[in-house]
Amino acid sequence: MMLEIYIKKFSHVRTDKNRKRYPAITTHRAPHKPFLLLPIIDLVAQGHITSNSIEPSFELTQTWNEYYAVIMPPGLRTSMAYPFSRLKTDGFWERVPKPGYGPEIE
Repeated sequence: MMLEIYIKKFSHVRTDKNRKRYPAITTHRAPHKPFLLLPIIDLVAQGHITSNSIEPSFELTQTWNEYYAVIMPPGLRTSMAYPFSRLKTDGFWERVPKPGYGPEIE
């Protein structure tokens, strides 16, 4: 079943571990990938994302920022772009750059 596959993937998301960089509330792990997956799940549930093509949008960025602000200490800055490309290695998606914006494949 597809849901079981994604549950397994969610439980094995690889994250950067650094006690000095990430607070105890994140178990000293980078929260970026989970913070991107949660808004995607929210937006799918709300009907804002209806296809298997996920692009940065106002709603996705806003929801990402809300999750980040709730958990992370004030003043830490980040970008939703970091986990977007890195989730490919966890098997969540294939990154397809827009023509002219990514490596050219011949």
